[in-house]
Amino acid sequence: MTYRTLVLSHVSEGLYSIRLSRPEDKNSLTAPLVAELLHALAALDEREECKAIVLEGTAGFFCTGMNFQAFDEENGSEAGQAAPASADFLRTMKTISGLSKIVIAKVDGQALAGGVGLAAACDYVVATPRSTFALPEAIWGLIPALVSPYLIRRTGYWQAYKMTLTTLPLSAEEALHWRLADEVSSDPDAVISRLYRRIMRVAPGTVREIKSYFKQMWIINETMEQTAIAEIDKLTASPEVREGIQNYVRYKRFPWEKG
Repeated sequence: MTYRTLVLSHVSEGLYSIRLSRPEDKNSLTAPLVAELLHALAALDEREECKAIVLEGTAGFFCTGMNFQAFDEENGSEAGQAAPASADFLRTMKTISGLSKIVIAKVDGQALAGGVGLAAACDYVVATPRSTFALPEAIWGLIPALVSPYLIRRTGYWQAYKMTLTTLPLSAEEALHWRLADEVSSDPDAVISRLYRRIMRVAPGTVREIKSYFKQMWIINETMEQTAIAEIDKLTASPEVREGIQNYVRYKRFPWEKG
């Protein structure tokens, strides 16, 4: 498959990279990107020689969440701009967390909203000192419903709640303190190389068993997933939410700014 929104590459023996490549829109999430990401993850899961996958961004942006251009009724129907279906994005995080490969998030720069969810779903997160993590959804009348189950699993209830309620960003060091990041380094590739030399010894079947077992220890079940999908779909369909986002896309005006 030829990918348009990401780059799939072979880093070294057994180690592959999936790089989100929509720098013109800060690696925001679109339906095509999510579809290609799901395809790439499935393709690598089937490769016996693949032991680990690095998920990374470009140009100082890991992933900045939902593509706001999709809310612009004048231009949102353009090819490649459509927002991903809630169920598809949730399935992406679920796929990452269930692969038989170890998935490492390499966060170099900004991770917002759904980008925080992608990182939280990964097995290991390596961040650079310039990286930040934030959930700004409440500013737009939304909540990170799909992200929350995976974020709570990583950071605990209170930190996820505080990030959601205040919308305040975490620095890389703060993310490390709250276990959203596992390591912070100005040379993330060296960290990943060192980590890979160890994890390459773990068989994919064992990785899958570990993930399956620990999944039973945490309540990301079908009921929780359906609740998350229903909540985000309700909010994104709200006229007030859509108007606020459209005003930002067209006029760079935030919801609290009067026209």
